[in-house]
Amino acid sequence: MGKEFEFFEHTADIGVRIYAQSIEELFENSARALFSLITGNRDILPNLEKEIILEAQNIEELLVNWLNELISVFFTYKFLPKSYNIRIKEKDPYKLEALLKGSEYDPYINEVKTEVKAATYHNLKIEKNSQGYKAEVIFDV
Repeated sequence: MGKEFEFFEHTADIGVRIYAQSIEELFENSARALFSLITGNRDILPNLEKEIILEAQNIEELLVNWLNELISVFFTYKFLPKSYNIRIKEKDPYKLEALLKGSEYDPYINEVKTEVKAATYHNLKIEKNSQGYKAEVIFDV
């Protein structure tokens, strides 16, 4: 599979289509898309770690919770991830465990390009097909 994600226009918000071979890669690529939108993913040294554990009733809720947790971690703790080690349990409840490696946000290196407020449930889709997974998420900006 070639591209990890692509952005599309959505009224006053921004949409992203995410592509992946596995569900874990889908969550990783969604995080890469989010931080590409926020800062551009440049010059991040993996010298800090952050663990995230989330539960949800379904995979769509887990994806929205994941993205909103990443937004919170960035704007609250100034943590900018570089790499993601993600495990997902697809049972009721769905569970995500992730170890992020990254660095403290430095505005002189990575300025905020877009202030993303939240990932939304509006038009949220996760599909599995013969090429892998595809998701669409709308970000409130």
